[in-house]
Amino acid sequence: MARRSIPAIFMEQVAKLKARPMVYGKRDRHWRPLTWAQMGTRVTHAAAGLISLGIRSGEPVAILADSGPEWVLADLAILSAGAAVVPIYETSTPAQAAWVLDHAECRLLFVHTAEQMNKLLEVRQQLPRLKHVVYFDERILKGIDAPQIPDDLQAMSLLDLETLGCEHSEPNAVEARIAAIKSDDLLTIIYTSGTTGVPKGVMLTHANMIADCEGTALALALNPSDIILSFLPLSHAFERMAVGYMALLFQGATVYFAEGMGRLIQNMSEVKPTVMTGVPRVYEKIYARFMARRRRSGQVQRVVSRWALEVGRRVSRAREAGRSVHPLWRAQYKVAGEQVFARLRERLGGRLRFMVSGGAPLAPEIAAFFHAAGVLILEGYGLTETSPVVTVNRLESFRFGTVGLPLSNVRVRLAVDNEIMVKGPNVMRGYYKDPEATAAVLDADGWLATGDVGQLDADGFLRITDRKKDLFKTAGGKYIAPQLLEGLLRARPIIDQAIVIGDRRPYCVALIVPDIPSVQAIAEDKRQDWRGPADLVRLKSVQKALAAEVDAVNSELGRHEQIRAFRVLPSAFSEAAGLLTASQKTKRRAVIERYAALVDAMYTEPPRRLRRK
Repeated sequence: MARRSIPAIFMEQVAKLKARPMVYGKRDRHWRPLTWAQMGTRVTHAAAGLISLGIRSGEPVAILADSGPEWVLADLAILSAGAAVVPIYETSTPAQAAWVLDHAECRLLFVHTAEQMNKLLEVRQQLPRLKHVVYFDERILKGIDAPQIPDDLQAMSLLDLETLGCEHSEPNAVEARIAAIKSDDLLTIIYTSGTTGVPKGVMLTHANMIADCEGTALALALNPSDIILSFLPLSHAFERMAVGYMALLFQGATVYFAEGMGRLIQNMSEVKPTVMTGVPRVYEKIYARFMARRRRSGQVQRVVSRWALEVGRRVSRAREAGRSVHPLWRAQYKVAGEQVFARLRERLGGRLRFMVSGGAPLAPEIAAFFHAAGVLILEGYGLTETSPVVTVNRLESFRFGTVGLPLSNVRVRLAVDNEIMVKGPNVMRGYYKDPEATAAVLDADGWLATGDVGQLDADGFLRITDRKKDLFKTAGGKYIAPQLLEGLLRARPIIDQAIVIGDRRPYCVALIVPDIPSVQAIAEDKRQDWRGPADLVRLKSVQKALAAEVDAVNSELGRHEQIRAFRVLPSAFSEAAGLLTASQKTKRRAVIERYAALVDAMYTEPPRRLRRK
């Protein structure tokens, strides 16, 4: 019998796996597990509590919370009550959260922190439909600002909700709700964060999710013994559905929830994951730290590390091409691993089978570096509208610079203008309350226009060249794919972030955020003083080093693509500043507007000389 719903699959696994740990969260400095049986009981009670509060089948219920075991519990409880989950990014402003809650007509919201509760209270008067709020942490009420929770809003803890379900629900109410779920019923409405414009609510069904989870698990050869460390927000489709936790429901694997980006490396060494997902920014930072340590090491160590990288890249190229590795190279690679790469691999836990990259393009140089060090990054591609995975590289078949092959149940083709088109059981039902936007991207035959531009090679590997809306034309009539250029810049060890500009301008320019520890090391080598990041980035030694990196990138580009001027920014683009999405994509329009004066100034100075390719 075909699997019809995510809650049904979850309950099947609960019956089989029982005492096996399902999820771990860290509390009071200790990793604390919830077994499949414990999660099954708590999900059932919480779902019964939702039913007791009058939540109907198909009704949207929102989660505004940090990722962790409680997020998973709330997600599965909502689904087990037959309702649909509306994730809200924990970094959303009160106005953004209110817009989603109002558009989805949510009557109940789960929150985690006092800060998130205060966001809700700020906009409570704009949400007359909202009647219930369930908070994860009993201590949350101590941090609530005035005004206090109004009389017409019922607030209770997650444990109170579970108690309500245990004591006051009808027998077998949850079992009946799960049995009534059809595969084409709505599972979730995910509002795309978007780099521009008003978010759209992507409607995904249980059938969409099951198809994508099964296709992903098969492509990546996930298994029950896998340990995954999750640190990206579960409110984003990539982490919740790809390899973050939902695909692992099918395998019975175990998920640990990291404490955040700042403690990621420490958590990796503690958990020792076998699989982990990430966005390119994570891998770029690890690469930059390795290269910075290499520059600060003694001459002998630098020579050894250079040799090790050469050996590693030689072996990597052979494996990428599917060729056998010469015995001498294997012997050298073993030595290189022991002398240079062992420390890096240990810092990453020491037993990674592979890592997955998605959300934005990963520079081939970064992927090649990790593979040379003995850690394979499998880059994939997808959209919220495709549940989300469309393509991914495989353990036995990968090509750096591509996003791999389509899942076995997904079809990909290119339109006349090379826009990527996708068809399969993972493609969304449509946009919530927006039939016009749906019709603009989804045709009558079920083909989804992704808005991304790409190329397919002779073997079917997909390469993303840019977002269709991000492509721009210079004043000279030349088309530029800025994401490609930005990836090349970010691959340089001392560059953290970059954005390339040039739409209807005479040539391309760039805003660059340096890797602060790396440029600090440069200034220290020159024995220069500075008072803060703003002083640091203005130092001649730093400017000269960054100019050399820009020149190195320009040497790889055609004349019309080359970056003729740049400005260095002392602070990074961030979500808090409104310059990054939750998946760490740069909000191009917002950055250009924020730094318009700097951009204009670059076009008033003599441009840098062109580099020969």
